[in-house]
Amino acid sequence: MKVIARAGWNARDPKNRLTVPWSVRTEFFVHHTDGPPTQTLRSIQDFHMGSSRGWSDIGYNWLVDDDGVIYEGRGWLVVGAHCPDHNRTGIGVAYIGENSPTDAAKRSIRWLYDEACRKAGRPLKKLGHGDRYPTECPGSRLQAWVNAGMPAELVDAPAKNPTEDIVKDLPVLSIGADCFDVKTVRALLFARGGLNEKVYGGAVGLRSWQEKTVFDAALCEDVKAFQRRSKLADDGVVGPLTYAALLRVS
Repeated sequence: MKVIARAGWNARDPKNRLTVPWSVRTEFFVHHTDGPPTQTLRSIQDFHMGSSRGWSDIGYNWLVDDDGVIYEGRGWLVVGAHCPDHNRTGIGVAYIGENSPTDAAKRSIRWLYDEACRKAGRPLKKLGHGDRYPTECPGSRLQAWVNAGMPAELVDAPAKNPTEDIVKDLPVLSIGADCFDVKTVRALLFARGGLNEKVYGGAVGLRSWQEKTVFDAALCEDVKAFQRRSKLADDGVVGPLTYAALLRVS
């Protein structure tokens, strides 16, 4: 999947950011922006932050266009402004358009749902905006898809990448992980990022650093820097997209 970070669509800085842990996230909401698919992310953000809404940022956590491109809104753990009384518990994903979702858009929404469940470590409840608030959003077509359980078989399957099985079987890593795979990530970061030996006390120090199996705060910052260079959401978590970038398979 192609994911565009905030910097990639020239997002304004938020007025504030309130975050929650994954333990609070229990719901996944599907929306549509109720406008033409030609809307830009900045126009949506400007509308949400303007005088008619006055929100701190674009309201959704993620957005998806007709081509299936995914755009970072507030991100995974920032409280949104997409469904009253459910902005802490729910992740809001919006299709950029009005009741005319493409297969590519559905595929990306489903990918985001699966990724959210992986990060949360449990299934999240699939909901349309109208399931918890009196509105016609996300439109009859997306709502019917959500009601059916967002089945992947309703969406044309993408061509299989021959390295897809390798990436999907790698464990998701974040701060606190302690396993051999952390060493692999360190080695890949060195290969892709060209870490300066002087920072780690020369070649010997660098080899010692690469041997560490604990995912610590320093590694998290290196991962975030790599994610930003790769135009990914810089959450410091090594999941499928980050693995793919490190392995250069997508």
